[in-house]
Amino acid sequence: MDRRIKKTRQLVMDTFIDLLAEKGFEKITINDIAERADINRGTVYLHYVDKFDLLDKCIEKYVELLLNYCANSTDTTLSINALQSIFEYIEENFTIYKLLLNNEKFGFFRSRLYSLIEQTVTEVMGGKSENKAFSNGVASHFLASGFIGVLEWWINNSMPCNVQEITKQLMLMLEPYTKHLVSTYEST
Repeated sequence: MDRRIKKTRQLVMDTFIDLLAEKGFEKITINDIAERADINRGTVYLHYVDKFDLLDKCIEKYVELLLNYCANSTDTTLSINALQSIFEYIEENFTIYKLLLNNEKFGFFRSRLYSLIEQTVTEVMGGKSENKAFSNGVASHFLASGFIGVLEWWINNSMPCNVQEITKQLMLMLEPYTKHLVSTYEST
């Protein structure tokens, strides 16, 4: 992709995020974005269909950044280190993730994040579990829903406990699953 196109898209997205923080999604217009970015309105439409498309691309980008960060982590298990890395990344980028959650009228961000977490949990459990009770999807959906709920609570309440505390508490709750996975993995 041409560098100018990348720069323009990044400018539009950065401007959109700034306006999201100031006004909220409902009050943002394409004119607002174009004026703030000092570009033509047509330029915004050249890259994005409308503000919903821009929100969707923004969510896609930040979920992908989280995924890439976690994928670069050497630990892809249901371990304290894996969970801690997720919370550390969100803590470092708290403002943007809080914005995306707070402008969740349509559930795009939560839906994408849920899908990512559920897929990861399914892969971790499916790859290490021979127990049929864990292969029907109930456990992976339960874990993903619980994790997303805790993550939302943590973000919406401005991180009421530190990363170490929340990951420790989550690991205590996940112990039945992590014990099962570790014992299954070690026996193979």
